[in-house]
Amino acid sequence: MTEQKDYKYYTDLGISQTNAKDYADAINSFDKAIELNPDYALAYFSKAIVFHMQYELQAAFENYTKAIEKNPEMVDAYYNRAQVILSYENPDEGELISALKDLKKATDLRADFVDAHYYSAVVKKKLKDYKGAVESLDRALEFEPQGVYSKALKKLILQKYLK
Repeated sequence: MTEQKDYKYYTDLGISQTNAKDYADAINSFDKAIELNPDYALAYFSKAIVFHMQYELQAAFENYTKAIEKNPEMVDAYYNRAQVILSYENPDEGELISALKDLKKATDLRADFVDAHYYSAVVKKKLKDYKGAVESLDRALEFEPQGVYSKALKKLILQKYLK
């Protein structure tokens, strides 16, 4: 068995364990994959998902960050890291700006990432950038014209904040 197969084997095993809700063993499998290949972004990303699912937000954030360091093109790592911040009880302005940067990076890497555009609007609304929020929603609606949540949030912002 080659070393390359080993870290991929443990990553695949960890993903299967995650799907089976066997989180402790999944973390162990991802740790083994990382030990065998410390540069394998997918192992950090997958480990972050397990922590995220268990609402261990700091560990999730750190592992998404590691995944991004290893693979700066990993779109979902930016999106998920922003989701971690949005899961905080009361994210402060700096945290919201950090989440917004991650969402922007996600949409820079994949322009049609509707959910990233939508959550950019959510964050901009929290930051009281209502025009920016509408612009993000318009981008989301370009790619998903029937987007119910995007339409509803846009209507709310236009009626309540941009009369």
